[in-house]
Amino acid sequence: MTAPVQLRELLEHVLAGAPDDPDPAGEVDAVFRRADRLRRRRARTLLGAGIATVAAMAAAGYLLTTTLLSSPTAAPPPASSPSVVPVPVPVPVPVPSAIADDVLAVIAPVIDGKKMRIVPRPPERGDGWRQYAVAGSDGVPRGTVEVAVYRAPDGYCFPAPEKPDTCAKAKNGGGGIMYVRYDDRDDTDWQVSQTIARRERDGRTIAVMATGERGTGDKSRGRPALTGAQVKELATDPRLMDAFDPGEGCTGTAAGACPVFRVPVLAE
Repeated sequence: MTAPVQLRELLEHVLAGAPDDPDPAGEVDAVFRRADRLRRRRARTLLGAGIATVAAMAAAGYLLTTTLLSSPTAAPPPASSPSVVPVPVPVPVPVPSAIADDVLAVIAPVIDGKKMRIVPRPPERGDGWRQYAVAGSDGVPRGTVEVAVYRAPDGYCFPAPEKPDTCAKAKNGGGGIMYVRYDDRDDTDWQVSQTIARRERDGRTIAVMATGERGTGDKSRGRPALTGAQVKELATDPRLMDAFDPGEGCTGTAAGACPVFRVPVLAE
């Protein structure tokens, strides 16, 4: 009879703490109340966790946005420079002088042949006269060339600067043209190549003077662009005389505007 005694002892031990008058309905209510409390506690826990998660996400988004906005904008990569094709530099060459009038058309080839350039010099022309400026191939001024025509009477006396009361002995330039050269290199600041020529058949007289750049103080730099021989060739060229209109002449009222020659023509 040992087993029944042990079972009874066990049951007595378990039921020792049970109330004397158990209430089944109260026990059930207690169970539901505990379950309800557990649900509420779990709900509060989940709600708190959710709120914390949302707050953390919001804070992270704010920090990320602030960081991106505060960081300097990356500069765009520099545009590649367009490739530059080297342009060959032209080598300067002498350019023929512009032919502004018939007088210049005769003089220009001589100047161009010396690798220089001749252009009209203001006041470039008047009744019976023209004047031009000459420059070297480097653009440095080389003086002037002045030309004037006159209506010289028969028996014209070529001036003789050394002997004002006499006439200079003229030379024959061919084609019925007589001439006298008046070249002067003694004055450093006014070096001159000048020729006066007269055509016998009509008395047309012409003076051609090439003057070096004045005021240089240097004999080499002040040398005329044309030599005495070249000036003589131009003065005795009938084309130069005929380049002026027949009615032109540096006489009478027009004489005051004519160029000042080193040796005056004295055609009157």
